[in-house]
Amino acid sequence: MKRLYGVIGYPISHSLSPVFQQAAFDFTQIEAAYVPFEVRPENLAPSLNAMDLLGVEGFNVTLPHKEAVFRLVQDRDPVALRIGAVNTVVRRSSGWLGANTDVGGFQSAFRDFVDMKIRSPLSHPLVLGAGGSARSVIFALQDGGFSRITIANRTPERAQLLLNSLFSGKEKEGLDVLPLEKLQKVGEFDVIINTLSRGAFGEGFPILEEAGLKGVKGMFDLSYRTDGLPTPFLQAGISAGIPWEDGLGMLLEQGALSFELWTGTTAPRHVMKEALFRKLNRPVEE
Repeated sequence: MKRLYGVIGYPISHSLSPVFQQAAFDFTQIEAAYVPFEVRPENLAPSLNAMDLLGVEGFNVTLPHKEAVFRLVQDRDPVALRIGAVNTVVRRSSGWLGANTDVGGFQSAFRDFVDMKIRSPLSHPLVLGAGGSARSVIFALQDGGFSRITIANRTPERAQLLLNSLFSGKEKEGLDVLPLEKLQKVGEFDVIINTLSRGAFGEGFPILEEAGLKGVKGMFDLSYRTDGLPTPFLQAGISAGIPWEDGLGMLLEQGALSFELWTGTTAPRHVMKEALFRKLNRPVEE
């Protein structure tokens, strides 16, 4: 009998996780099926009970359920406890264990980006946005050794609340907040990381166009386009000749870490990448 895994979200039809997760199970010859489950927020708690009864071994969690699932699982790993959100759930004898591989997924993808495309040290990231994704990114950056981080958000108060909920005391030293609309002199930051939604500024990114990008060494976007084109945020960097990376690398790495939590088997990252890029009609060597 096949093991059952999946991903829950609302909506879920856009999810690319089934493409590369099923490829990983097939390649490693693990008899398993990975399926999407569309779960409305009001049905989340009974859906988790149903998945338990169905014998689901583990599942990923995407929007808008990451914080709600955190509250519903029986146990959480240390990173999930710190972030307050879960994106991977594993069956344990004691019940569901909620984990967060978004942090590790970002750290790995960002490190590869710096090593392979920027190839020089970085010291002061600028993070755009103060939502759930920004929590994982900011924690990952500080955990990775960055002592200076600035957050730019439309509502600075929300960004400050994020920092207050994530850090305390001396942990907040070197962390700054500024209004997004007053973003100027971007060159004092050496890399810009966008956690805002792809459509945050329509088809352009006027704030960056007005501020200029002199001194910026790289641009990293957590979002991506399925048509292979760069996001509006990244297009601003491409026009300036700045190295860039979209969110596919992070998507793959957080998924690989999830696979390893479920199976105890090293994820076949090259197979997962090939399956995803083939689905998107993108060359693997980019």
